Amino acid sequence: MIVHKDMDGRSEHTLTILLGAGAPYDCAGGETASAVNAHYRPPLTKDLFAPAFETILGHYEMVRARSNELRTKLAKGKSFEDVFRTLLDSAHRHKTFWAFHVPLYLRELLWTVSDDYLQGSSKYDTLVRCVLESKFTKVLFLNLNYDLFLERALTNYDGHDFKDLDSYCPSSKPWSYVKPHVSVDWASILENCPTNGHGIHRPSLLREPPVLSNHLFRVLWNRRHGGFYSPAPGGEPSGFPYPRIVVPTDNPKEFVCPGYQVEEAKHFIGKCDHFLLIGFSAHDEHIVELLQGIPEKSHVIIVSKDDATDILERMRSRIPTLNSEGQVIELHNEGFGFYIEGSAFERLVAD
Repeated sequence: MIVHKDMDGRSEHTLTILLGAGAPYDCAGGETASAVNAHYRPPLTKDLFAPAFETILGHYEMVRARSNELRTKLAKGKSFEDVFRTLLDSAHRHKTFWAFHVPLYLRELLWTVSDDYLQGSSKYDTLVRCVLESKFTKVLFLNLNYDLFLERALTNYDGHDFKDLDSYCPSSKPWSYVKPHVSVDWASILENCPTNGHGIHRPSLLREPPVLSNHLFRVLWNRRHGGFYSPAPGGEPSGFPYPRIVVPTDNPKEFVCPGYQVEEAKHFIGKCDHFLLIGFSAHDEHIVELLQGIPEKSHVIIVSKDDATDILERMRSRIPTLNSEGQVIELHNEGFGFYIEGSAFERLVAD
């Protein structure tokens, strides 16, 4: 087993876990899956506007109006990211502002999925307990998804409270948690949010580019009344909390999470000796750039569904250290659920 030296001279094992879209999709997979509500299975990117979610789409009429065109082009084999980017570019040219409602739709959809899909524990719970009670003294969770499955697994493990954005990188824990594309429960104030005649915020009436405050904060959702509010001491900032979700397109994408969290991730990756990549396609250029800090003589594990070799080749073309001698590469094509149940994961977390 490869051991690196930390800056303070202590010998330790460290682990970076990168979770792509394939991770939540398969988080209840395997032989010992818990009961689920299959209607709300976490969607892959291409299925975000699928007919199964028509009820939620109906809350955002301008978004739903584009869903048939999107589905038709996907049925012809076109890339979701390319098609959606074309629709967004057209909206920009013709000044139709439906695209600014997409984050509102994605927040409701993926928060609902987070609440309603699992009827018990998941592979996230197993992953969290096993890695935090293993030989790894420090763990970085790098999650590209908007949902709340990993937050809830970390809370289920030891009661950790995600009360604000700083609580994602707690100094008292052996782990850090970075969400580069942010989360359904992160927001900024929409300073130009329309209101009705009674002063009630109506973001669905937005017909101009959103003007957002610089402050990013965590929110809770009252599903019964449909409102979002801040759990932070002192209450929520004044105004409507607009979701700071990175809309899924081809490229470019951007980091929206606090800059210090990105820097912490870069620093950690540069001295980490184990990498577990689950459901990551390696198509996100800015994430691949982040991974260019993978050191030589690392242990890299790629878990996917039948395309782990292709993912490795995409990564090797842009991450030189993956081609160096001494790298240990494992490829697993059984998916998240079966990998967590299997002997390879047991070996990874063994003392």
